[in-house]
Amino acid sequence: MKYFGYSILLIFFVSLFNACNNPLENVSIKIKDALTESAINLTYRNAVTSDTTLKPKNIKFTFLGEDAEGIVSSVGNNKINISREGLLGIAISPEYSKRPANIKVVAQLEGYLTDINQVTIQGKSNINRTIRIFNINNLPSGMSVDLKELNTKDIATQTVSLLTNGQKEKVSLVANSGTNVIDKSGTVLSGKFEMLLSHFENKAREFVPSNYTVYQAIGIDNKILPPFEFQSYGFFSFKIIDEKFEEANNLSKPCSVSIEINEDSYHTNGTRLKEGDTIPFWVYANNTWKMLDNPILKRNANGKLSITTSISSLSYYALGEMFPVCEKGPMLVVNSANKGLDIYHYSRLIEKSSGKNVGDLYLSLNNGARYSLTGRRKNTVYLQVFNYNNQYGGDLSKPIFQTEPFDLCEEKTIPVNIATPSPQPINVELIIECAKGQVVNNETVPAKVDIQFQPKGASANDWRDLMTLTRNQLKGSTYKLKYGSTYSIRASPNPAQGWLFYKRDTLINTYNYRFYIENKDYCK
Repeated sequence: MKYFGYSILLIFFVSLFNACNNPLENVSIKIKDALTESAINLTYRNAVTSDTTLKPKNIKFTFLGEDAEGIVSSVGNNKINISREGLLGIAISPEYSKRPANIKVVAQLEGYLTDINQVTIQGKSNINRTIRIFNINNLPSGMSVDLKELNTKDIATQTVSLLTNGQKEKVSLVANSGTNVIDKSGTVLSGKFEMLLSHFENKAREFVPSNYTVYQAIGIDNKILPPFEFQSYGFFSFKIIDEKFEEANNLSKPCSVSIEINEDSYHTNGTRLKEGDTIPFWVYANNTWKMLDNPILKRNANGKLSITTSISSLSYYALGEMFPVCEKGPMLVVNSANKGLDIYHYSRLIEKSSGKNVGDLYLSLNNGARYSLTGRRKNTVYLQVFNYNNQYGGDLSKPIFQTEPFDLCEEKTIPVNIATPSPQPINVELIIECAKGQVVNNETVPAKVDIQFQPKGASANDWRDLMTLTRNQLKGSTYKLKYGSTYSIRASPNPAQGWLFYKRDTLINTYNYRFYIENKDYCK
């Protein structure tokens, strides 16, 4: 594969009645096109979105795994860096043919939990992930951790314990004497370890896999369970990694677990939890939840309502009941004159009997758009759709459409008839200017230019994708920008190398937003 180096002069050009404003001038930067096959883009974000202390450039990366030798930067060389915005762009080299290619990306940053990401590339497919990393001193609300550094001989003498939810909940683990730590291949690990116990209240359950509606869960009898929602009394995870970043999968002996629950907890039937009741205990394994036990609630020595059980796998665990959901449900189908909308409109499900909002969703209002309501709790509801979108808001005072009441467990089509016209789109065009007598040389034009925008007044990290233009498609249209509003705009042929072009406070006062590239290297 050949890579084109080039120098860019990019001028964002906004035109209205032949008047022009050149927001960016005299910018000249050399950069190579990004690899477009077997590319891996990992974006690192602070788990607490309001925390701006994250410095991506300080993250130390280690690349491991049987195919780590095939890793190159996003432009095909060995100089791998993370962008200022937290995007790590790497790829499997075009010369490395083994598939699947398995690698492990380890991210370390002082004061943060170590992140280990397993990546498998099949064929020429690409992978894009956003990875949330955790500042130990500023964890998300509802999350607590206990991190210990140990030697092999210390494993069997450890008790790890966490108090959470205003000391209303507690999880404790005790390793038994003679316990060994075993990886997925069955090898006993030795040396230095990091042992991490994490607890997640309901408000932090987004950091737990498959944490709301659960499908294909396995019961104690090893049979597939109907879909359900977790009525959770606490999630926790237990992890051990060694100094070579090998992750333990199992312990050679079961580890005892004690969980104290919030006394203000209720069963799915609305009754308060009490001594003598049973609660299912679950493990997350092989990408699904499996019920392990039905421990009995008892009063412990401290008088707290608790359960005791044991675990031998290093994974996520949950103490929680099953709230049944509908295995089948309605399908919303939009009927409208809209096409090409890249914004989504706020909608909500209203319970017929009480008038309460029981579900928020954002719908595409393009003609023919479909949205399944399968997997929700049984109820009779009606849908309201508002002229309020996910980019610049709108009117929440009255719906632009409302359905008749329908059963959330009935398999039927619900028409969503939208008569409200969409706003006029903003057309975006990239124009390459050549000297008189020359034409554009498509072979040297950037393969793509990614464009992002930030509404005026938004937080510093609130950058949103606008569109990607390519050398074969230099025009696009969007509904994400609002005529008359002001935005910051940035663009780059390769975001992994940084956002090279930036303009603050760009007023969108035309429906034809253009930017020009002037460079003799793109002409012939």
